Amino acid sequence: MSKPLSPRAAHALLHVTVFTWGFTAILGRLISISAVPLVWYRLVVVLPVMAAALKWKGQAFGTAPRTQRAFWGIGVLVALHWLCFYGCIKYAGVAVAVLCLSTITFFTALLEPWVFKRPLVVAELLIGVAAVGGVSLLVRFETNATPLGLALGLGSALFSAGFGSLNGRWSQGEPAERVTLHELSSGLVVTTLAFTVWDFVPPWALSLPDVGWLLLLGVVCTVFPWLASLRILETLSPYTVALTVTLEPVYSLVLAYVLFPGEEQLTWRFYAGALGLLSLVLLNGWLKRPAAAPGPQSRMK
Repeated sequence: MSKPLSPRAAHALLHVTVFTWGFTAILGRLISISAVPLVWYRLVVVLPVMAAALKWKGQAFGTAPRTQRAFWGIGVLVALHWLCFYGCIKYAGVAVAVLCLSTITFFTALLEPWVFKRPLVVAELLIGVAAVGGVSLLVRFETNATPLGLALGLGSALFSAGFGSLNGRWSQGEPAERVTLHELSSGLVVTTLAFTVWDFVPPWALSLPDVGWLLLLGVVCTVFPWLASLRILETLSPYTVALTVTLEPVYSLVLAYVLFPGEEQLTWRFYAGALGLLSLVLLNGWLKRPAAAPGPQSRMK
């Protein structure tokens, strides 16, 4: 077994990991194919790598039938989250997608008590309502996004909060690679079924840049952060990790502004509002600091 990272090294790797996650939205914009085949190819890239990692570690592929059924159900939510997230990027832009994702706090405040059978926390709920209201106003008036774009973005946050809360309960004591393998296998089935109403893009129709971006998305922006998060959690608390992950939308917005200056034309009011929403997210994290927050292995984006 490898030696745990020092706190300084763990913090450094954590910020690299979150910055890497920030690229997922940018890659979603760069890849020319639509959301459904994009998610399908991402899964096709990630699954063999995770299976190889599980085998390399000498861990069993199977688990208890009840737990396996739970993982496959959670995988459906993962697939729906990715489909909504990349659908929002394609339809409404990077800024709308990543800003809507910050409303995860509201949906988690509703879903987590139900999953763990604990009372609702009023402060969490109020912060979440404020975040959703702020996001809706910013997205509608600052980006002129349509109701469909807003619905896709908020749907992405809802499904992410759903699988994150459920993973917090069901993934305890399970190797992260095994959890991911089962959940993403289910996600691949769901995404494949979506081709009954969506056009499939065969491999030979992919452009060379798209192949490169898809490999980067699957290996570097999915597998690497996942495995890195396991090392980080050997040293840092899940709360510290979860709080730092709230910086991801900031990284995505800055990258979008630099890479797509002609497309992501946002006013200073938008960025001021985004900063205010991030403050709400951080306040929510501070209020929840005594509790164990779910680790990044339950937030695949």
